[in-house]
Amino acid sequence: MMNRPRFAARNSRRWLLAYPSLIAIAILLLGLSPAPARGQSHTSTEDLGGCTLKDYVYHCDGAVLQKALSAASSVAIETHNLDGVARDRLTTFVTGKLGKTVVAPGAPADLSFLMLPLDDQGMNWAALNDSAAGPPLGTLRIYTVTPNGSRGHLLWAETFSGNANMPWPAVVRGLILQFQSRFHIK
Repeated sequence: MMNRPRFAARNSRRWLLAYPSLIAIAILLLGLSPAPARGQSHTSTEDLGGCTLKDYVYHCDGAVLQKALSAASSVAIETHNLDGVARDRLTTFVTGKLGKTVVAPGAPADLSFLMLPLDDQGMNWAALNDSAAGPPLGTLRIYTVTPNGSRGHLLWAETFSGNANMPWPAVVRGLILQFQSRFHIK
């Protein structure tokens, strides 16, 4: 019994001695990989970090969002798979009310608007929701965009609550109107 641990240790040393080139390559690769935040360039709308998550609720700074919106000229729109209703209404809002250019999917943008339905299964929404409006049905989130085109920092999270049987087009409309009202956008 006492020989087994010594034998296992001897075998692991043999493995290390047998593959020094693999170890050297692994160390080299780990040393050459850049840190996630180091290689990113800073634009006027990046690294503002307007939201924090506390007790399952995002708390966002409206001044940070307004600064980012005023600095942005182009916006990417993301919606759930094939959600033409949300994409059309969000595009109309962004171009008509905010005066921003909506870019094609994959094209570089200053900000990213994401609108999705929320699934209320598995959560006690009554405990999380302050109002008696019902469960959260949809969310509009606004992100910075990294230089490689992916979503960066969350700048704003708007959630629309209502009757669980409300159709998605009504949720989209309510979500946009709620956001518009919060920031006094006419």
